[in-house]
Amino acid sequence: MSALRTCVLVGGSLLLLAACGGTEAPSEGPPRYVTTIPPFEMILAPIVEGRGTVDVLLAPGSSPHTYDPTPSNVRAVANGRALVYGAEQLDGWAADLSTRRLALLDLVPPTAQRAFEDTETVDPHFWTDPQVVISLLPVLADTLCAIDAEGCSTYQANADSFATALTTLDARLRTILQPIRDTPVLLAQPFFRYFLHQYGPPLVGVVEPRPGAEPTPRQLQAMVQVAETSGARGILTQQHLSARAAQAVAESATLPLVPLDPLGGTEGRETYAELMLYNARVLRDSLFQFAP
Repeated sequence: MSALRTCVLVGGSLLLLAACGGTEAPSEGPPRYVTTIPPFEMILAPIVEGRGTVDVLLAPGSSPHTYDPTPSNVRAVANGRALVYGAEQLDGWAADLSTRRLALLDLVPPTAQRAFEDTETVDPHFWTDPQVVISLLPVLADTLCAIDAEGCSTYQANADSFATALTTLDARLRTILQPIRDTPVLLAQPFFRYFLHQYGPPLVGVVEPRPGAEPTPRQLQAMVQVAETSGARGILTQQHLSARAAQAVAESATLPLVPLDPLGGTEGRETYAELMLYNARVLRDSLFQFAP
């Protein structure tokens, strides 16, 4: 594999490798990749299975938006072949840990990316839609081939197998969520928009468009009105973030809070399929009584 090949832009993602002038990557033994949050391990691990391993920096439930890397994290990254993170908008702090890095959002085709309503910034929570994950797999496999040429056939075969499994998962999710496909909901924060766009239920508003910036009383009242006029039947919250603003809207609009888990990594939510199926079932069971 030539230095030129390893320095190319692969599907729009810039991977800075040793051949491009970065620090020499560890080369002994099976390749070890490092990623930030459990969902990215759930995507990467099936691709490198039989060839390499994946380490995760954040413990389950830790927010990637506010995480402060530890010395052990720095050591783990230094010992890895490459650091795989999400995007500047999500876990951009990781980009400072290594020049051998890859942002997964850059692999998502522009047509599959979704932007926040109030800005032109791309929503980085792409992994909540299996169809979007399928769309990035070919370029991810090619990028891993550029890192580890000897494992290329394994990466490409695994990517094909994973895509097939995700297609099956997609069908299961559609079946589970069909009963509540037309039941409106609110989001506490903008974390599950890809999923809702693909499978429903329809999203009618976001209580806290920018996590960590609590809405004003006037904004909360406006969201209560949205909930009441749209016929929303629940507010979807994240298990690892505060739901205080959502709770205020829920009490005023008499709506239940539905806690979802976009990060996983805990028992019963250790694989990508387990995580997506868990959230789909929570949604169905929480909202089924309100289905039209």
